[in-house]
Amino acid sequence: MPSIHDVRSRLFTPENVGVTVAIVLSVVGAYAIQLRVSAGVAAFFGLVALGISAPTTLTSHSLLGTRFPAVIVRVSVACTATFVTYVGLLTVVSGWVGSLLAAAVAFTLTAFAVEAAARTLD
Repeated sequence: MPSIHDVRSRLFTPENVGVTVAIVLSVVGAYAIQLRVSAGVAAFFGLVALGISAPTTLTSHSLLGTRFPAVIVRVSVACTATFVTYVGLLTVVSGWVGSLLAAAVAFTLTAFAVEAAARTLD
């Protein structure tokens, strides 16, 4: 039977802490998008962009770090930049097309921008 120390070392990894911080920030961001835009699909894409795309990109490019304070700061900065990019693109694109297509286009362009920024920092 594994001890509590084994479980603790498996649960509290930099990746898990980063994903947890990103999920909390993504819920806040999706709620802000829902209040402002009133489009559920835009909030959902924002939730995915912040909660999944940002920490996954940081992890895949080894930009997450190993110390917990650094992980929290890096994920917070990445999620903030992703949120600003997504909302900015959503605002620009929503003037041209409907809400579903605008959210999909803004999400796709944001994912490309996050990946490009990670490759630049890599």
